[in-house]
Amino acid sequence: MLSAVVVGKKDGPVPFFRDILKAAGLAVPQTDEAPLKIWRREQERAHAAYANPPRPLPPRLVLTASRAASTK
Repeated sequence: MLSAVVVGKKDGPVPFFRDILKAAGLAVPQTDEAPLKIWRREQERAHAAYANPPRPLPPRLVLTASRAASTK
């Protein structure tokens, strides 16, 4: 998720990062700590994908919205 490389005013994710997750079909975290962890992991994934040579991608921290709903 390349939007994770965008930094908000407080050196963290932009305020609408939850909206980005939802638009991407991912589960939206309810706690305030979770988006920061997800944002950092997605930064790692973006840097790994575009490294030269590319590195293995770390797993996502967040499920797709449909998978999250099916686990409830």
